[in-house]
Parts: sequence; C-alpha cells; structure tokens
Amino acid sequence: MKRILIVDDEQKIGHSYTAWLSEEGYEARYASSAQAATNLLIREYFDLILLDIKMPEVDGKTMYEVIREYDRNMKVIVSSVYPVEDQIQSILGASAYHNKSQGVDILLSKIREVLDDKRN
Repeated sequence: MKRILIVDDEQKIGHSYTAWLSEEGYEARYASSAQAATNLLIREYFDLILLDIKMPEVDGKTMYEVIREYDRNMKVIVSSVYPVEDQIQSILGASAYHNKSQGVDILLSKIREVLDDKRN
C-alpha cells in the first residue's frame, strides 16, 4: 500500500484528505506543521508528500528544502490555493502541482500519475 503524507496547516483539509485518500486505498498520514512532518519523516517512510505552500512558522518552500535534504528522490506534489504558475515559481522541481480549487478528482489523477498507480 502506498503511503502519503499530507502537510497542511488547515486541519479541515488535512483530515478530509486523509479520510478521502484512505477510501481510495492509500495509507495517509497528516501533519499540521513542518515540524510535525519532519518528525514523521524521521520515523516513517512515505511514497509521496502533499505539501501546502503557505503555513505558519515554516512555509512550504522551506519544508520542500528539508524534504530534499532528507531524500532527494522523494515525490512531492505541491497542493495550494495559489495558481499553478505561482507554485512552480515558488517551489521548483516538485513532481506535480495542484491548485486546490481544481478539486480532488484532478488531485487523485496527479497522485496516481506520480506514483505510477494504474488503478482506475
């Protein structure tokens, strides 16, 4: 089972993504801050990270740099309310980018593509 870490300071989004991804057959964990995500990354393996950009204390750009130090090959989808073009300018090199207003169906297709998950 593929493991996904959701890093987002908005708990409503974090909890709903966790439940939704679990229903889709993934093992999903949620971290509401960069510090909580770092603690999980130290102890657990993840196949993919969904990363918000705008978070208090440590933003997504800084967290992305931490992820890259931890594992240069970690797959990361930046998922934010910012337009995709702004996300790309903010965080270069992510596996994919998702504007939250696009909805979960598009996010799911990006997750499956990044994870090379052939399920329908």
